[in-house]
Amino acid sequence: MNRHEEKEKMMDELFSKKRSFSNIYNDSVDILKDTESELNRILAQNQKDIEELTKKFNYSDDDLKRLKADIEKDFNISIDTPETVVLGKASKEVFDNIYKDLSDKVIGQDEACKAFTTAFRRPYVIGSDPKKIRNSIILYGSNGTGRYQMVTEMGQLLKQYGLSVSSEVYVLDMSRYQSTSQEVLFLQDIYVALSGKNPIILIEKFEEASPVFNRMLAELVLEGTCVLSKRYTLKNNQLIEATTTLSGDVIDRLNGNDKILVFVSEKNPTKIMDIFGKSFIDKIDDKVQTKKLDEEALRLIIDQLVESLESRCKNQLEIDLKADKSIHEYLHSIYEPNDGKDSISPMVQKIYNEMVDVALKYDDLNSAQLRYEEGVKVSFNDLTMDLDVIDDAKAEREEIQKELDDIVGLDFVKNYLLSLENLIKINQIRKQKGLKTNEISKHMIFTGNPGTGKTTIARLVSRMMKACGILKQGQLVEVTRADLVGKYVGHTAPLTMSVIQSALGGVLFIDEAYSLYRGKDDSFGLEAIDTLVKAMEDHRDDLIVILAGYTKEMKEFLEANSGLKSRFANIIEFSDYTGEELMLIAKSIAKGKDYVIADDVLRPLQDYFTLIQAKGDPNSGNGRLARNLVEDAILNQSKRLLEHPDEQMNMLERVDFNLGEK
Repeated sequence: MNRHEEKEKMMDELFSKKRSFSNIYNDSVDILKDTESELNRILAQNQKDIEELTKKFNYSDDDLKRLKADIEKDFNISIDTPETVVLGKASKEVFDNIYKDLSDKVIGQDEACKAFTTAFRRPYVIGSDPKKIRNSIILYGSNGTGRYQMVTEMGQLLKQYGLSVSSEVYVLDMSRYQSTSQEVLFLQDIYVALSGKNPIILIEKFEEASPVFNRMLAELVLEGTCVLSKRYTLKNNQLIEATTTLSGDVIDRLNGNDKILVFVSEKNPTKIMDIFGKSFIDKIDDKVQTKKLDEEALRLIIDQLVESLESRCKNQLEIDLKADKSIHEYLHSIYEPNDGKDSISPMVQKIYNEMVDVALKYDDLNSAQLRYEEGVKVSFNDLTMDLDVIDDAKAEREEIQKELDDIVGLDFVKNYLLSLENLIKINQIRKQKGLKTNEISKHMIFTGNPGTGKTTIARLVSRMMKACGILKQGQLVEVTRADLVGKYVGHTAPLTMSVIQSALGGVLFIDEAYSLYRGKDDSFGLEAIDTLVKAMEDHRDDLIVILAGYTKEMKEFLEANSGLKSRFANIIEFSDYTGEELMLIAKSIAKGKDYVIADDVLRPLQDYFTLIQAKGDPNSGNGRLARNLVEDAILNQSKRLLEHPDEQMNMLERVDFNLGEK
């Protein structure tokens, strides 16, 4: 077949009888005057035909370029062809190579890599509709077992072997869409995911999403497309709700567009069925499980991480670093089966960061030796240095204990926290030994009057849980109703979620929490509570919520919200301070400001506090009363010292306190 015959045959195949070029020419003279735009439109509609013909006739890139040039020359037009034509063959040999490459990269997961590769080959064997989802996969297993790496590497390999024009993996984080008020945001994001060049959409944290959006994902899996409840148009790459039926280019469904959906989770398919339903699970043929690393895989991963460390030091720092075998053994010792590779990788990164600092400090450093000997050490130029890579959890815990000891009173509260810490430590030991652990409820309710130390203890709780390894960050985020409840419909859930996101890895402390519920007609407050309860369940491993407020009001609040009450097993009462305790607090406050309260003031001060506390006024102030009294005394002392400059600068005398006027 000569080139002219090839051209005629391809034109005939491409446009068919109903859309042959000759018919267009004979019947549409006016259109031919602007043939360029018409042909571009037709070619865009028939991109799939071009790809199929490419495979059928096995054209090379050069063949297509010559054919395109001939058509443009013969008809005096310019053709905008698709940016890339996929030329790879989805043969068994290709997928065998993909499996081999994938298993080489994702160490210790040969079976999972095999099953994952099979899942990507399946649509090529059974066929698929380009407008629908190509395939859906569940990829589940423990953290640190390579699930995300497996998806990322597969994206790279699909492009490498010519089965995709892009290696991008679009990640759809479903935790961003926890309220129906975020519908437009969700639709915009999933529309971008389905419309892009990326062959794979990775869907994570769907356990935290609103059921409404999970149902849409389920429809994509079951039907290949998803019908929308509203009609939209695309304006400036944003989905806008169509206001009239006359709007052009109306979008009323989400097409699968030949994408592969990968649902990543720690949960097994039985648990995932609780979220999406049985039909969803039955529809998915490929359920791939990653396994915990065995010893051989662990050794290979450690070798790989150390080699990568040495390579980075060589390429980035120009240091020829050699790691001793003791480094391998040390990394093996900190491995946690439930965290997998993730329990080792951060330490390797810390070592590299320390090497960066060493390289910046020593300009003549060309080679170095790394070893572990009661710490990570680096030796070079007859010098040996300790690298600061160990988490200072022990020192932090000692500091927390010192602060607890310095807190006046609250013995019951302090003893409770220490008991909780001991239970957490025992659970960690049981976990390391492969024994079952007891579920620990870490959420707390602090009840009591203002100024009794609730915020101080909450801050220590966040630091203590961080030192114990329960929390990743250890920050305290202190909020009230105003920070959680929106001012208009659709505002509350996103506002509450933004606060929760800022507290992840730490403690969310809600003061005057009873104000969240103002009766059954308080729909905004109820929405905030519902969002909070769901977040507590979704993030139970990385979020502690502490509710605080007056004893009576908090009791009524919990009785009105049984869902909250069942999630807070730890209710801690902060009693009012005694007169003696407030006197000791006043001494401590003064000491912290580099002042001393004169001895002859202590007894009158204690009697004053005892009298105030005996009145039983919840607004008496407690610790705040002591603080205010000391600060007033400092102001009075300043005035006194200006009149008598020879007197002691740091001594607070009886005359400074004005106790009779309080």
